[in-house]
Amino acid sequence: MFKKLSLVVLIGASVMSCNKTYNKAMKSTDKDEIFTLATQLYEDGKYDLANELYEKISTSFVGTEKAADIAYNMAQANFNEKNFRLAGHQFKSFAGAYPMDARAEEALFKSAFSYYQDSPKYDLDQTSTYTAISELQSFINTYPESAHVSEANNYITELRQKLELKAYEISKVYYKTMKYKAAAVSFDNMIDEYPDSKFREEAMMYSLRSKAELALNFSRLESKDLRLQEARTQYLLLKRYYPETKFKSEADKLMEKIDKDIIETKKALADLDIARKAAEASQAEAIKEQNNNK
Repeated sequence: MFKKLSLVVLIGASVMSCNKTYNKAMKSTDKDEIFTLATQLYEDGKYDLANELYEKISTSFVGTEKAADIAYNMAQANFNEKNFRLAGHQFKSFAGAYPMDARAEEALFKSAFSYYQDSPKYDLDQTSTYTAISELQSFINTYPESAHVSEANNYITELRQKLELKAYEISKVYYKTMKYKAAAVSFDNMIDEYPDSKFREEAMMYSLRSKAELALNFSRLESKDLRLQEARTQYLLLKRYYPETKFKSEADKLMEKIDKDIIETKKALADLDIARKAAEASQAEAIKEQNNNK
């Protein structure tokens, strides 16, 4: 009980001391004193209070050495407070404003890393993920010899895998809701964009399923032959890239149906063409006879 009480007292004293420091600084008109107190709060981990004070005096130090310290500390404080998007912007601004500063390289990396930290789960909006990839690549291009390059490349790989998973899951939703045309396009786009994806074989099989379903069960005769040929091409692609695919049995059965339907469809189209020509000939004969009777 005594230990708990002592801890509460210590925490209370710390908060009071912190507030006293902050209040003193807010009332002060001495920019150097405010800077010193703000930095003290920053070093004590009171980042929100430190940033308020830094914000108060930031314009007063423009053109001085302390301006860079204020800008860097504000960015780092926001990063530590998990305000990653704001920190990313501030670190990038620092690197641009102070390119000769010894911290410029680190700031640019931290800017990209801030956006990486802001990247959400794969099933949420991925705007920050795309930004992070762009910023990480920009850092690599700017500092190709940096010790952070390997780390940055690893982050890019991780983020791209997240985008792969999102693209894969969205495509599966199209398939499961029987939107086979959209599913086929979505899976094919995913395969093109992420050729090294760990989901590539599954995506190619889903594309085959989608194209087969569309051709076999959801096509008018006029468009059926083309869609059957597209499904057949997809089967051949799957076999080319994965000769011993784990989906071999299912794929082969689909191919049997596709080949059978190709033959039947070609016959039906040929019969339709014969019937159309016969109808055209009959119509032409009727017109000719009508003209002769005039």
